[in-house]
Amino acid sequence: MADEAYLSQIWYRVARLTPRLRPHVKVHRHRYRGQAWYVLHDQATGRIHRFTPAAYMLIGQFDGTRSVDEVWQAIAATLDADAPSQDEVIRLLSRLHQNDLIQYRSAPDVADLLERYNRQHYQLLKQNLTNPVMFRVPLWDPDAFLARSLPFVRPLLGWFGLFLWIAVLVAGLITAALNWGRLTHNLGDQLMSATNLIVIALSYPVIKALHELGHGWLTKVRGGEIRECGIMFLVFYPVPYVDASSASAFRNKWDRAAVAGGGIIVETFVAAVAVIVWASVEPGMVSAIAYNLVIIGSVSTLVINGNPLLKFDGYYVLSDLIESPNLATRANNYWGHIIQRYVFGARQLREEIATPGEKAWFLAYAPAAFVYRMVVMLGIAFYVSGHAFILGVLIAAWSLFNAVVKPAFKHLRHVVTSPKLRKVRRRAMGWTFGTIGVLVLALLAVPLPLRTDTEGVIWLPDAAHVRARTAGFVVDLPAGRGAEVAAQSVLARLEEPTLSARIDALEWRAEEMRRRALALSVNDRAGAEVAELQRQEALAELARERARAAALSIRAPLHGRFEPAMSPEAMPGRYLAEGDLIGFVLPPRAEVARIVVTQDNNALVRERTRDVEIKQAGHLEARHRAAILREVPSAQNVLPSPALARASGGRFMTDPTDAEGLRVLDQIFIYDLALPEGLAGAPYGTRVHVRFDHGMEPAAAQIIRRVRQLLLRHFDA
Repeated sequence: MADEAYLSQIWYRVARLTPRLRPHVKVHRHRYRGQAWYVLHDQATGRIHRFTPAAYMLIGQFDGTRSVDEVWQAIAATLDADAPSQDEVIRLLSRLHQNDLIQYRSAPDVADLLERYNRQHYQLLKQNLTNPVMFRVPLWDPDAFLARSLPFVRPLLGWFGLFLWIAVLVAGLITAALNWGRLTHNLGDQLMSATNLIVIALSYPVIKALHELGHGWLTKVRGGEIRECGIMFLVFYPVPYVDASSASAFRNKWDRAAVAGGGIIVETFVAAVAVIVWASVEPGMVSAIAYNLVIIGSVSTLVINGNPLLKFDGYYVLSDLIESPNLATRANNYWGHIIQRYVFGARQLREEIATPGEKAWFLAYAPAAFVYRMVVMLGIAFYVSGHAFILGVLIAAWSLFNAVVKPAFKHLRHVVTSPKLRKVRRRAMGWTFGTIGVLVLALLAVPLPLRTDTEGVIWLPDAAHVRARTAGFVVDLPAGRGAEVAAQSVLARLEEPTLSARIDALEWRAEEMRRRALALSVNDRAGAEVAELQRQEALAELARERARAAALSIRAPLHGRFEPAMSPEAMPGRYLAEGDLIGFVLPPRAEVARIVVTQDNNALVRERTRDVEIKQAGHLEARHRAAILREVPSAQNVLPSPALARASGGRFMTDPTDAEGLRVLDQIFIYDLALPEGLAGAPYGTRVHVRFDHGMEPAAAQIIRRVRQLLLRHFDA
């Protein structure tokens, strides 16, 4: 109070007012972190407002008959020097009025109710417009239904239900761990298949309805009311919701946390039951539904609903358990106070009442929540853009506007116009616009590393593939598995029973045509020429058959270690068609890595590569220098190895309809790298991680390039 005047120049504007709390506002006394607080519950809107005991000393005396000046005079006479200043009383009245918690005798009730209705309707419309991926449409008052159905579910809402949930959850976790490989195999392709999307569309509203009923029943069993139920469009998909905000008035923090976590409990319970069913039944419709319930009830809970960094159930559970209501807003305000007081130098600003423990939460929560919220929102935008590009771009732009642009302009206006900063306005503007200038300069001028990260495999030379050059039956395999073989040594012998007979017949045919041409050359020159042509045809066919006979002995194309494609014991007697794979001759050392580069990065790799770094998967601590040997100039859409596909742990998404799992969704380019000595002993087919260094480039140039590529890909502009 030493920093401000005890009397106010505008006191005359409020001194004669006779305020009182509205009839629908109920007062509850709570304790947070050992301190008493008074909570005003606005039952018309479901909103909760928290005040200190000192503030409630004033609020409690607003009875509609005593004026503001009379109330203040009485408190000033009682507390003397500790009494609030007139400006503090005015700020309290302003807060009460802005939140529709008080009314005055002169205000007409009907007009006031109409004004409140219009304001609430506008607030709902504003909320929906500022969050286009999640907006609400109220439909129904479910309180009577919840009251009638409560006796049927009451046993599940107490200790028995808690122990049942723990037991089922533990069983579900054990089942998931035992079937983890099958549960996560090719997860992305399974979820995005057309059939599975239909199952998700039918399953998601059901589990969300159970989720919301959990909130409603837990509120009712503790004496609360649920007055609003409707449809929430989450990324434009309709799901049910109930408004359980009345639970915020519960005095016990465990009751508040139980209501907030009710949906999480229901979803994880359903997921645990579903994973047990999925692991027990045969593949089919029941298995597909159970599988999707597992994903919905676990992934959505961990990533969104149960994560306290987003303002969903997990956030309210955390706020209640740490006894810090309105955590997100207070954390943002605390960061604003730190900047204004210690950076701008506004020492006169008063800090919001908070314990040291709360301040620690504020410091950590605000930046973590902002980063996570942006990651989730942009992730949703990128996902939607993959199916509806323009819609995804609009969501991303709107998210950035609401999360970055709009708050930035709000803070700039505060710096330029706020009366709280009038004494330090020049310093505040200097710091603010100076920081913006430094960031813009860094974005436009400060060079940052420009790199392309991709993957490839240790490539086996095409010459190392041993194939049958003619059809036949395997009669002998002189080289065993793992045998060291020299170039042109025999690896396998084939037999073609009719081949020798055809060679004999062709030899006699050629001899016959030779003799006929000789006999006709004396008196029938035309006939002799025909016989000679037939002889040449027979000789050509004979040469082909003799080449086939020579090809029955399959020889090593190079020096190395022989690895047959199948068990050597199963080879004898097997029929091989021409071109069938027999095995491989592995060279003593790997020399080439075949790398895949996406179309977006191909120009950078081709024109601006300064250095190449390569690391073997599983040995990422060892870095090696490499060099580009060659590039396949044309684009293609088939991976050189299945090890690079997302289903096998690689980074490239493949077409789910491709049986071989090699056809990618976007065009790619192939590069061959010369392997360094440090990777010469790496097994063929091993995945490698490659980084192409393109030097330095400002962030703005890098962003512009990616935006241009995005526009070219989708609009050809």
